[in-house]
Amino acid sequence: MNPTSKKVAAAAVVLTSLAGCGGGGDGDAVADQGGSRLAPTVWTVDGRATNSCSYEPRCTNNPYAPFNAYGEGYTTTSAPPNGAVLSGIVRLQVQGLEMGNVELLPATGYTPRLGVFGLSRDKTQAWLDFDTTRLPNGPLAARVSAFNVGAGQPGAVELVPVPARTWTISNPPLPGTGLTATLTSAPASGATVSGTVRLEVRGTRIANAELLPAQGYTPRLGVFNVSADRTVAWLDLDTRSVPDGTRDVRISVYSVTEGQPDAQEIVVMPARRWTFSNGASAAFTAGVSAAPAHGATVRGTVVVEVRGAGMRNIELLPASGYQPVYGRFTTAYDGSFGYVEFDTRTLPNGPLTVRVSAFNVAPGQAGAREIVAMPARQWIVAN
Repeated sequence: MNPTSKKVAAAAVVLTSLAGCGGGGDGDAVADQGGSRLAPTVWTVDGRATNSCSYEPRCTNNPYAPFNAYGEGYTTTSAPPNGAVLSGIVRLQVQGLEMGNVELLPATGYTPRLGVFGLSRDKTQAWLDFDTTRLPNGPLAARVSAFNVGAGQPGAVELVPVPARTWTISNPPLPGTGLTATLTSAPASGATVSGTVRLEVRGTRIANAELLPAQGYTPRLGVFNVSADRTVAWLDLDTRSVPDGTRDVRISVYSVTEGQPDAQEIVVMPARRWTFSNGASAAFTAGVSAAPAHGATVRGTVVVEVRGAGMRNIELLPASGYQPVYGRFTTAYDGSFGYVEFDTRTLPNGPLTVRVSAFNVAPGQAGAREIVAMPARQWIVAN
């Protein structure tokens, strides 16, 4: 995205530490020409706390406020350092305010786009599972740029939360020369499903696979894990995440990771009619809406989001069992949304296998029902 009507500015130029504006809680003091005034907390639509000072150019010395994109070291913004060697999928994140679009771009210029970030509903969090296998091995000079408007819209302002740096891409060759896919495990059409059901696809160059409605792309019913060599994709679907009843579903396989442009799609399982039967209702549902992909390299603080209904407790847990609790989500009062900012720096570097489970009662309450909103994924912690 090339800004045309505003001067490009680096994030470091316009950022003012919120320590000078209060930490985001009610009653924080903010400097003003008349002395001091209070800077109460402003809650986003997703329930995240922000400081009212952040919305005012005069308060923050940011002429583009409320638009901002915070640099590394500020909570959830993270990217590999200059000189890092990258392989497989690498998680990149940016925290900001009123972000309209975030992109991974060359160190200079705007083409080719190397990746397009997903955005939280409240436009404060952006994430990208950067698939390095789509690029040739060798040095890559890149930056992350955030814009205040959507791609292609006029009046764009650019901030650079992750300044230009050079990474070295290093991946073994992948099997095959293009996307192929064959369904190897799924219930037949007309089946009644309950509990956990294994779905599996095999092929070549598989970057993403999803369980979807027979028509359209929402709601997404499940996201598959994909092997490092891109030949196997699997989903241990907790069918309790879908309300009881008959539903027509398909499985689609893609050549790129979630949300990326130029995707090739193969409908590897055309529409099948399944009857979900768990005693579940629309009053309690849960599904992960943002989380690093299986196999992703993660660092710093990782954002995970879940959407659904009737959720009273959401936890980041080991693949099996309930201890330790790696993170307990902040959950919306109406039970429709939850998020956690998981600090991976509290754990040793190396593989970490986790799941996300949602419950219909508060922690410690009797009669809990569980939905595995994110079946087990392995992340590679690299801090």
